[in-house]
Amino acid sequence: MRHHYRIIIIDDDPITRMDLTEMLQAEGYDVVAEGKNGEEAVRLTQKWKPHLIIMDVKMPVMDGLTATGIIRKESDVDVLLLTAYSQKDMAGDPKAKGICGYLAKPVMEEDLLPTVESVLAKKEVVFEK
Repeated sequence: MRHHYRIIIIDDDPITRMDLTEMLQAEGYDVVAEGKNGEEAVRLTQKWKPHLIIMDVKMPVMDGLTATGIIRKESDVDVLLLTAYSQKDMAGDPKAKGICGYLAKPVMEEDLLPTVESVLAKKEVVFEK
């Protein structure tokens, strides 16, 4: 069952948020909240205690990397970053920042779903121990 995983979508583009939410919900995932910047990501993470955050890198107010750094000080939630950049190393060492992967924009369902399943499958192993 996928619905027990809480997912938060953070992106300053409402169409991207809507598309990601629709794709995930169609597969039975529970998208509990959406936000438009890193500050909202921090607040929503504290409120919802998600299993996964899918977050854009470049946003106004607070970017995704800064938000991830703040969130990871309080939570071990996995973060998938959305990027329009082709260089995945633009953010340095992703593991050091608590980032479990990147998805290139525009995000296609055939990329999103296997990536989300892979990240959450690792959590399932942890839950079973």
